[in-house]
Amino acid sequence: MAPRKNTVANAPPDAVTAETPAIPKATPLGATKRPHNNTPDGPGNRNKRLKLAQSSDSPDGLPNDTLTPSPPLSPPGPPTLTQRPKVPLNVYVCGGNSGGELGLGPAVKSGNIRRPRLNPYLSGSVGVVHVSTGGMHGAALTLDNRILTWGVNDSGALGRDVSWDAEADNMVDASDGDSDDDDDDDDDYGAALNPRESTPTEVDMSAVAPDAVFTHLATTDNATFVLSNTGLLYGWGTFRSNEGDLAFSPNVEIQWRPALIPALKDVVKVCGGANHVVALTLDGSVYTWGKGTESQLGRRFSPRIVNWAKEGLLPRRVAGLKRIVDIGTGANHSFAVGHTDGVSSWGLNNAGQTGVPHNLGEYGGAVPIPTPLKGLGDFGKITQITGGSFHSLAVTRDGTCLAWGRVYSFATGMKLDSLPEKSVVCDSRGRPSILKHPTAVGGVWASFVAAASEHSVAVTPLRQVYTWGLNIDGQIGQRGDEVKTATLLNHSSMHAKKIVWAGAGGQYSMFAESQASLCKRQALVVSVERGG
Repeated sequence: MAPRKNTVANAPPDAVTAETPAIPKATPLGATKRPHNNTPDGPGNRNKRLKLAQSSDSPDGLPNDTLTPSPPLSPPGPPTLTQRPKVPLNVYVCGGNSGGELGLGPAVKSGNIRRPRLNPYLSGSVGVVHVSTGGMHGAALTLDNRILTWGVNDSGALGRDVSWDAEADNMVDASDGDSDDDDDDDDDYGAALNPRESTPTEVDMSAVAPDAVFTHLATTDNATFVLSNTGLLYGWGTFRSNEGDLAFSPNVEIQWRPALIPALKDVVKVCGGANHVVALTLDGSVYTWGKGTESQLGRRFSPRIVNWAKEGLLPRRVAGLKRIVDIGTGANHSFAVGHTDGVSSWGLNNAGQTGVPHNLGEYGGAVPIPTPLKGLGDFGKITQITGGSFHSLAVTRDGTCLAWGRVYSFATGMKLDSLPEKSVVCDSRGRPSILKHPTAVGGVWASFVAAASEHSVAVTPLRQVYTWGLNIDGQIGQRGDEVKTATLLNHSSMHAKKIVWAGAGGQYSMFAESQASLCKRQALVVSVERGG
């Protein structure tokens, strides 16, 4: 990917375009004393209490055990639906950094970081507990309820002002003094980055959610979404159509600042594709919105709707999906996992990425509404499902890693001559093109997977990382321009690290190491300070 020009995005307006009601706080019920004399009031009893009050030694002339009336109780607040993660993370990054999407700050040039390195701005000491990777930007949630964003802000994906005058700051290129000794294969080209884009920085949420507790993040190519523990969803940025048109909502092209997503409540999970969003609610319903030209919203639009593109920008429940327990997205396709472990998918299917073995083809093909994936259940309970641009990945309860979709660039992690013949669709030249059935990826057991445009990542139950696929920008942290099969990421920076999560962006990857031991040390310090 060519380096992005060092131009400064226009400062967005400060006004928030959506009003957010304050989340009411629950007021604890205070214990109240009952009066010792609970007999009905009569003249004698009233006189006795008056005499007692007059003989009291209290400054205001009232008896010491007399209670003032309790103030009216506030109505209870909404219930807590989700919890913020509590374990700090160390985040390691590699891949393309042309727009500062690795979040390494201005000291690192806009070239490629070909081997994983620790990001000091996204470490356990900062308190990062959750990360989401978008196309060319990212977002993180901290233990103290801050939202950090970094990367490209051309379409408002960062939700904050990134105005910067390079000449006034006398910004010059610099190298990263903390890089590993064996990272000499990193690309040295590139201009200095905007420090306000490339450095993870807090988003001001006070205007729309002053009392909210945030628990979960999701990112698309050009937008960011934040979930609160009461099921409200906030977002900013935009969706981009195939023609380049921008729209965040029917009346807003770019949402520069955080805003409440209307008509949604009780959300428990949210996932982002390239330009669409899928949300799961407490009752097992699924809602979608964004760009829908590849059927990724799973809706049929009525011919009576004049501007169906704008209609797609409003969250709507997906018909036919009930009692859903999990969701996932690819770039232009979506997944829903039912309570009986059945999986449905919909969206673009030109490379078989939905797993539905029909409506295939390089120049079209889509699954318009949720369609059950037959055969996926043969592998057992699905614990996670996700997708890249033209391929998809899933994990079963026993750790099997499954892949299907386009086999070019080896994003499925399988050699072409090893693919089962009945599951392969060949191109006009007779070469394997599409793996149309979910197939086990050899050589790796997985507990978590991530997929991007043409590369894949798997975290194993032993907390190791395997990567495969396209590697032109160093996005999988291996040597060479592509890796055909699942390969252990055995770089020195990753030795003995307990990796628990991975994320894949457009041309980059991130890996999160658990800092659970840090929590234990902090708890021990607190215990000692308190004399425990």
